[in-house]
Amino acid sequence: MDYKVMERLLDKYFEGETSLKDESRLREFFQREEVPESMQLYQPLFRHLSQEQKPKLGADFDRKLLQQLEGAQPQAKVRRLTARSWVLRIAAVLVIGIGLWWAYTAQKALQKPQQAGIDWSKYEVQSPEDAFRLTSTALLKASSELNQGASTAAHEMDKLKKVGKFFK
Repeated sequence: MDYKVMERLLDKYFEGETSLKDESRLREFFQREEVPESMQLYQPLFRHLSQEQKPKLGADFDRKLLQQLEGAQPQAKVRRLTARSWVLRIAAVLVIGIGLWWAYTAQKALQKPQQAGIDWSKYEVQSPEDAFRLTSTALLKASSELNQGASTAAHEMDKLKKVGKFFK
């Protein structure tokens, strides 16, 4: 037998692309004593595969298997519910129903528009002069707060510079 053909068959075998005929040729090849040294590594594998025998099933195998399967099926137990279990189930359904009704009504109460006790219309600006005065006051307040923040930041930076002198 050509060793190159066997090498190609081995490659196909390990890639999973061989047919049953190819595999039997490989088993026959590795049964021989004179195997090239490069392929002797695979000889125990294929000798084991050829020695492996398929289990022989007797003629009565199907009958025995069916008997075991039929005998292994447990009988279903019938459970009858007592009056107490029915009462508990009905009570559980009622509790869930009351809870859902309460959640639904609470949700509807939250969705109703609440009328505020404050009349905001008296705080609305009536003239452009009032709007200018309110806007100027708000911007002046914001400016003073920002200036105070900037001066605080500058003061803190001066402190950091003094501390930084010690690390130079």
